[in-house]
Amino acid sequence: MERPRFRQALASFSSIAVTSAVLLWPKDAYADMTLFKSEEEEENGWEFYSNGRLNAFFSWNRGEGYPVAPLDANNAPLYQFKAGAGGTGAEVNVSATPIPLPGGGSYIPQGTIDSMRIRSGFVANVVGFGIRKNLNATTRVTGFVSIWSVVESEARRKYFPNLPDVREGYVKIEGLWGSFLAGKALTLFNRGATNADFRYLHGYALGYPGDIDIKGPAAGLIGFGVLGSTFSGGLVYATPTLAGVQLSAGIYDPAALTGSGLSRTGMVRTEFELTVDEPLGTLGKVHVFLNGTTQKLYRNNEPDSISETVQGFGTGAHVELGPVRLAAGLHRGKGLGLFFALQPSDSTFNDASQLRHSDGFFAIGQLVLGKFDINLGYGRTRVTPLGDDMLPDPTKANGYPKFSLIRSQTGMAAAVVFHATDWLHFAADVMHADFRWTLNDKQRVNFFNAGTTFTW
Repeated sequence: MERPRFRQALASFSSIAVTSAVLLWPKDAYADMTLFKSEEEEENGWEFYSNGRLNAFFSWNRGEGYPVAPLDANNAPLYQFKAGAGGTGAEVNVSATPIPLPGGGSYIPQGTIDSMRIRSGFVANVVGFGIRKNLNATTRVTGFVSIWSVVESEARRKYFPNLPDVREGYVKIEGLWGSFLAGKALTLFNRGATNADFRYLHGYALGYPGDIDIKGPAAGLIGFGVLGSTFSGGLVYATPTLAGVQLSAGIYDPAALTGSGLSRTGMVRTEFELTVDEPLGTLGKVHVFLNGTTQKLYRNNEPDSISETVQGFGTGAHVELGPVRLAAGLHRGKGLGLFFALQPSDSTFNDASQLRHSDGFFAIGQLVLGKFDINLGYGRTRVTPLGDDMLPDPTKANGYPKFSLIRSQTGMAAAVVFHATDWLHFAADVMHADFRWTLNDKQRVNFFNAGTTFTW
């Protein structure tokens, strides 16, 4: 069982790809804190500011352990699980004694999970610093850097250093002609879905913690119908908003599928996002989004004519009507993986480095009652097996394929958030995760989380 590589992929996901930074925070949920303003004329002076958040959560995970394949008459597994086959671990209370099956063979009980941790929420501890100045009467230039850190240690080893991560660093120029961003920031592909999870469900909560032993931040509903937007170096132009319509287009540093035969890249990755914002009088507003991505990958030690193309699209909408907020969306593509586009795992490619197709959908609802938010969410991500995935293993006579592969991940989540002030928030959330594999293996785990978030 190739679990270590899957843990590494998930750890990479948690440390570099999870979600909504300062760039996405709703403007009504925070305000930039001015630290210094020069004494020049106000419209031409320098302004140095900060924003950020600190949080910590208690997280209790209970449910079924990672699936165990049945054994043949020689106590050998009938099949294996791929390293990137989804699910979560580790297992406890697993019997080492095989139990005989009628007609021959045996099985080892799946075991259970009962694990507690103190960890980061959906967004890590973030400290952001920015500086801005007007270039002229209609143009403003901003430089911004955010530093992320997490609460939990690597593999629960307290003597390991917890190094900070400079997650964002960019220059942004804004004017009547639109805006131009250069540097590392949140990518455009599936930004609308990631934003929905943050705004209406897990912005002050935790959700899915990822693999239990790794460090965060957590994933919220990402991997369960929501494909996470990532942070990447890029150049992005956004048009001015015209009648509520805005188009953003960017080129990004290409991403390699490390560990596959497609780890060679060439041209940049291109992404776009089209958004439409429509006010609904005094009741609220509607936000609709459509985005996409594409990138070529080349086979190692082969001509450039032998390539694969990653491609995907995402679409959805957010609706706010008084105290009710609703969001829904879907994504579909090739080479996207479970959690974020171009995720280096066996849910993205097979042994021959052919790219897998995947899709997902989600629905989120929020009810705002004074200082309380009541949030609900549901999502499912599916991976389509390739043609040879279900063929019998030619090295064995048992008729089973060599691997049982992840087929779907379904999540149901709920959160209650109490905003004690506009800068101090308390939350309790639960999530049920249901993992299914191609050979009918399954794992169901419940996550119970509670914690606090301090913002500025």
